[in-house]
Amino acid sequence: WDALSSWWVIGALAILTLIEFFADKFPAVNHANDILQTFVRPAAGAVLFAASTGAATQIHPVVAIIAGLLVAGSVHATKSLAIRPAVTATTAGTGNVPVSILEDLVATVLSILAVVVPVLIAALVIILTAFVVWWLWRRANTTQPA
Repeated sequence: WDALSSWWVIGALAILTLIEFFADKFPAVNHANDILQTFVRPAAGAVLFAASTGAATQIHPVVAIIAGLLVAGSVHATKSLAIRPAVTATTAGTGNVPVSILEDLVATVLSILAVVVPVLIAALVIILTAFVVWWLWRRANTTQPA
């Protein structure tokens, strides 16, 4: 899995991300891209899931690959077989760009939250603990009226 941190792989992924971002904005190109990505997206999800679970858990790599394949495959199938064809059919393709931009925004926000929320929760626990310690210390040092 160390190959995923290679600059060549990261560069290739950056190029593929740009292609995906721009191809997704045009109805005909979007559908052709979805057909090509039918094999790439689930495979990429399987590799990513397997690579990320090895360090944190003791899940067997085959189970991790199958889980990643199912998650990425179901997201791809929902997008390319249900949502996008319905948007294209009901809006004659004019709704593809706003839907694509909305998908990009949701994916970006969820990715940021996946990183920030654990850090935010840790900061809130530290602040709450400091407040409780301060409150107990203040209460213990307050003079009792006679």
